[in-house]
Amino acid sequence: MHRDLSEQHTKGEVLIVEDTPASLKLLSDLLTEAGYYVRQAPNGELALWTAQSRPPELILLDVRMPGIDGFEVCRRLKASPELNQVPVIFLSAQHDTDDKVRGFALGAVDFIAKPFQAEEILARTDAHVRLGRAQQALAAERALLEERVVERTTELAALAASLEKEVEQRRANEEFMRLSSQVFEATQDAIVVTDRDARIVATNPAFTQISGYSAEEVVGQSVALLHAGEPDAKSFESMAQSIAKTGHWSGEILARRKNGDTYPGLLSASVVRDEQGHVINHVAVFMDITERKAEQHLIDFLSNHDALTGLPNRLLARQRFEQTLAAARREHRCVAVMCLDLDRFKSINDSYGHDVGDKALQVVSKFLSETVREGDTVTRQGGDEFQIIVSDDAQLGATMALAQKILAGLRKELVIDGQQITVTSSIGIAVSLTDGDSFDELVRNGDTALFRAKEIGRDNYAFFTERMDAEIRDKLAIQGQLRGAIARDEFEVHYQPQMCLKTGAMVGAEALLRWDNAVLGKVPPNRFIPLAEEYGLVNSIGEWVLESVCAQIKVWHDQGLGDIKVAVNLAAGQFANDATVPYVESTLRKFGIAPEYLGLEITEGTVMGDPNKAVAALRRLKDIGVSISLDDFGTGYSSLSYLKRFPIDVLKIDKSFVDDVTTNANDAAIALSVISLAHNLNMRVIAEGVETREQVQFLTERGCDEMQGYFFSRPVNADAFTALLRERRNLLDM
Repeated sequence: MHRDLSEQHTKGEVLIVEDTPASLKLLSDLLTEAGYYVRQAPNGELALWTAQSRPPELILLDVRMPGIDGFEVCRRLKASPELNQVPVIFLSAQHDTDDKVRGFALGAVDFIAKPFQAEEILARTDAHVRLGRAQQALAAERALLEERVVERTTELAALAASLEKEVEQRRANEEFMRLSSQVFEATQDAIVVTDRDARIVATNPAFTQISGYSAEEVVGQSVALLHAGEPDAKSFESMAQSIAKTGHWSGEILARRKNGDTYPGLLSASVVRDEQGHVINHVAVFMDITERKAEQHLIDFLSNHDALTGLPNRLLARQRFEQTLAAARREHRCVAVMCLDLDRFKSINDSYGHDVGDKALQVVSKFLSETVREGDTVTRQGGDEFQIIVSDDAQLGATMALAQKILAGLRKELVIDGQQITVTSSIGIAVSLTDGDSFDELVRNGDTALFRAKEIGRDNYAFFTERMDAEIRDKLAIQGQLRGAIARDEFEVHYQPQMCLKTGAMVGAEALLRWDNAVLGKVPPNRFIPLAEEYGLVNSIGEWVLESVCAQIKVWHDQGLGDIKVAVNLAAGQFANDATVPYVESTLRKFGIAPEYLGLEITEGTVMGDPNKAVAALRRLKDIGVSISLDDFGTGYSSLSYLKRFPIDVLKIDKSFVDDVTTNANDAAIALSVISLAHNLNMRVIAEGVETREQVQFLTERGCDEMQGYFFSRPVNADAFTALLRERRNLLDM
């Protein structure tokens, strides 16, 4: 009963399987508002029970779930005769190609990546629901057509028997007219009656409507007049042989209308015999199935091609690859798979809208199709991802030339709806001679090379290597573990003391994040912090660090261990987030910490991306009362004009200058220049990486304000730092 209602009053019935309540609600609200009847399941077990109770039209299935994961749920669905035709779209925060390959192998029709894009969810849901309904409608129509053919054949047999009886009674003409008025006029399918020599003796009105011929024009003509001729000669010959041998034939034919157009028809033909068994008539009933063929063609096309660009999809690409590889092996050549991705394509959708983004993809698809050689295959796998299958020799000259031609061609501005859009691309290449023999393996390795091409600056191409694969897999392993690190309580804040060079007292500390993972072990910050920024995890990690530090400052203050000040590093991703400054303010209020006990450290690269926005954010932080330190000063693209504009309290001399400050005149000059510059701008100076007494003496004599480094203490955890505070050890006593 629910299924009938949903089909009448909604766009379709969708089952959403998602263990995250927020994502489940987001998807449910989005699809409900779009007109779908939505059912929900928070885990795999409930998903299977819900689907079996009433099969939906589409299942959106999360890959990672406790208990039965999405892959196992999909496997069980496809093993069920009642559910194996329900299309499944996987929802995944992962971008691993192995997961995609595994999902498609299990029978999934698509993947949607997290975080969700509403337009993508609705577009893919609409497409697969419509495709499923079209397939069901076609199957039902086929069954109906077959039933109608059987019915018509039965009617014709009855008609033939009646004609035979009337011939015996010598009332054939009168009975034929009676039957003609009853049967011919009533049916919507064309009926043609011929004599034993296949000359037309009668037709019904439906025949005229379908063929364009009136009855007067065809009576006495050979029935071959209606046949398409040479294009369907084999079918016509097969039909004639079957009728002569068995007295019956049914199947598809290609017919010709009066205006010369050909069209597909479904035909059933039988013979009428007299009492002696001699053929006296042929009776044929046929229907025009042009629209049915068009629907079938559309379904076949959508099953093998991308709906937006018309390029082959992964299914057809795999077939083309096998054909190209077989030919290449016979000619002692190889096959290269080029994985192409448009650089920063999301910014086009965000800036110009998804309609312009779709048109850009269509323009790029046309360019790629026109750029490759005849015989090469361009495919689209979704989003802005394309693949090109190229046959080449062992030197790969054609492949490299094509990659360079594509990169150069895509650098030109596109004009779409009056908008000038610049698009560049990155290309990863894997070759069958060295990188694998299967399409999936070459795509996976090509994606790895694509990852590297983007890392080295985008608008470039790279070939796959084993070393590259190991590095990328290492990064993906870190990414996978990094996502749950906070929930697993794997992070710990260490503190490195900052010492006053005038009094020798400990005046502050720098908070440094440490990560100890059960699978990866201790992971250095220089390995996981850049990946956290790249994968959009740095904001949540930064918030955890800020809360942990403020909570610890509160503990030290409550224990009467002095007014210690702690500096927290602010990553570029956090600084670019408009919510960071309000979060700093609310966190200070939450723990009752005065702003002067918190410092924020930024690097030149953090603020140089958008200097005007940086100045505004820094001033807001200064208004709160938080101090700002500029780390690694002098190692990047320093600008004194920017430095004058930024409300900075502290400059930090990078360890690379401190290491040889007592032995290298250039490093000494740089350190002295930074100290003088900072003091002239009313800033304090902290030297990093101080490890020797000679460095301490040099910095003290040149007026450096503070230092941190192994000479006094390595970074230590909160308990060890608390012991240092209680000890009150002085730098001057060392």
